[in-house]
Amino acid sequence: MNNTFNINRFGLLLKRQWLDFGKIYLISFGVLIGILALFYSISLTDNSLENLSSNTLNFRYPLFLITGFLFASIIANSYFMHLGQKPKAIINILIPASTIEKFLSAIFYTLIIAIPSYLLCFYVIDFVFVSSVRATHTLTSSYNDYQGKKVVIDNLAYFFSTETVKDFYPFYYVPLLINGVFLLGSIFFKSFHYVKTAISVMIFGVLWVTSTIFIMQKLTNNTVWVGRHYWQDESNIFFIMSLIGILLTFAFWFISFIRLKEKEA
Repeated sequence: MNNTFNINRFGLLLKRQWLDFGKIYLISFGVLIGILALFYSISLTDNSLENLSSNTLNFRYPLFLITGFLFASIIANSYFMHLGQKPKAIINILIPASTIEKFLSAIFYTLIIAIPSYLLCFYVIDFVFVSSVRATHTLTSSYNDYQGKKVVIDNLAYFFSTETVKDFYPFYYVPLLINGVFLLGSIFFKSFHYVKTAISVMIFGVLWVTSTIFIMQKLTNNTVWVGRHYWQDESNIFFIMSLIGILLTFAFWFISFIRLKEKEA
């Protein structure tokens, strides 16, 4: 099989891969719906809504981050894990499709399909539960600021319309990075893919943070800031973080592609 891209062959590959990967995806998606519905049901009880405030629905932010990470990482880590099993690996290698098509199929299902479907699922469940609460409880509270202006707070804002979600934009690269890391883990390790990948991520994270702190301390020790420095601007720091995250993502994708190509060989 030549290593070129053919749109018709790619479409057939997507249909074929859904027969195997679709089961994992649907099971994971069903578990996700159950977990989200359970947490909302437990958190939005009559007792918790008696003293309604802007903090009542704050459980949504850690829930969004934790379940999002788990769903994205599990989906990505499940795609190539069959390559660690010789019988299934042989079947996959014999599929009449190029390495590029197989890798793009992985990106399609683990990123293009998985991430938007998670966001849609979370937003819909949040909309249903919050709408039911909004129908029976007072929506807003207000206070006067230091200038005497009345500030109105929507205590029951939908998740997608909250200010915190709008401030997430510097971290939009994170789902891509998670996908790259765990997609590589699924093809790199032969067994216990998720555990080994998670341990590797933790070790890398610890080394990255400690080395960054050490370098920054060495550079700034016994120094005084003069004027407006580049690193004093928060937007510049977030830009560098995003740039590094995107570069790492492409690096992980490239290594995954090379490993897949080696499997094909």
